[in-house]
This record gives sequence, C-alpha cells and structure tokens, in this order.
Amino acid sequence: FHRPYRVLCDGNFLQAALDFKLFLKEELPKYLQGPCIPVVTNCIRAELRLIGDEVSGASLIAKRFQCLRCSCENGSARECIVNMVGEKNSQHFFVATQDAALRTQMSSVSGVPLLRVVRGQLVLDPPSEASRTAYRKHEKDKTGPTPQQQEALERKRKELDGEDSGKPPQEPEQKKKRRVGPKGVNPLAMKKPKRAVGVLGAPKKKRQHRKRGKGAETGVLG
Repeated sequence: FHRPYRVLCDGNFLQAALDFKLFLKEELPKYLQGPCIPVVTNCIRAELRLIGDEVSGASLIAKRFQCLRCSCENGSARECIVNMVGEKNSQHFFVATQDAALRTQMSSVSGVPLLRVVRGQLVLDPPSEASRTAYRKHEKDKTGPTPQQQEALERKRKELDGEDSGKPPQEPEQKKKRRVGPKGVNPLAMKKPKRAVGVLGAPKKKRQHRKRGKGAETGVLG
C-alpha cells in the first residue's frame, strides 16, 4: 500500500460516521497515520438516492467524495465493491463498511484492510486468514533459494543420483596452474670467481732477487 491511502466507503459506513459525527476527511488520516482519499462509486451514490430521505445526509457526503466510475449493471453497491476490489485488490483499496456480509466476502481476498465504526470510533479489523496465508508465502519466497542456487542444487542432486546408480560422478575440469618462479639455475651463479688484483688493478707479480758475485763483494786489487 502506498500513500495516499484510498478508502472505498459504502453507504452504511457513511451513515454510521454521520450518526456519530465523525468527520471522515479528518478522522481517516489521523487513524491510518497518513494521507487518505475517501472514494465512492456510481453504484454507491445511486443506492443512497434510491433509499431516499432516510440517508440523505450520507448521500450528501458521498457527493463530496471522489467518485470512481464502474461498469456494473444491477446497481448493487455490495457487488460493485466486490468488482472494484477484484481477486487480488490490485488497486490497494481499504474497504470501509458496516455490512457484515460484505466484510465476510472481502475477508476471503488477501490484502484487503477492513474498516468500520464501532461505538463512535474507527476500527481496523485484524488481518484475515487469507491475508496471513499470503503474507507467510511471501516471506517464504523471500527467504528461499535464488534461481542460481536452485540450479546448483539440481546439479548436485543429479550427481548424487548418479552415485546411487553406480555411475562414477563427473569430476569438474581443473584448470592448469601457471608455474611461478625461475625455470632453471641462474647461469650467473655458475660463474667462476676472479683472481685477486692489486690496488691499481694489475695482478701482483712475484719479486725476484739478483745474486751478487764475489768480485763485487771484495773489489779488485791492483
């Protein structure tokens, strides 16, 4: 349901509100805690006119409310409301009525809030069994598996059925893993170490000592 709420009022509800001096355009938004649009139909107006002076006040109120056009043939207000609500209440009406037979009929349709006047106060009936059943189904659908999960469950069930029948289960195809790291030994690690060099960069040579002769040591005598 979305705001403003549309409240479909029949003639006897309008008359009851008038008897208890309830100004519906003020009381309905206050009770439902949101903006409301009270509406009637051509059949409801026609039925009030047919009754006459006894409900002249309710007929005057119905003329001030928004009127929905209907395609009813017999002019019965009850049947008109049933047709307007339909099987699913797709237009999201609140139905306001004092008619016990109409409330019983509306309670068989899920998602139809029912209003009435009790001792000068507006009263919203508890949700019907049809509405509670529809709500439970809606909640179950929300918490159930998604189509993708349902498909996965079906595949798993078929695999289990294959195991029970003696057939080997099909293994999922595994992707080849890419090898990470060096493929072989680093050739630089196999290089031989260089010879030690001097300070200036040239390789060191072994120092040779010259041998001196005896003549050089004693001298020559003349």
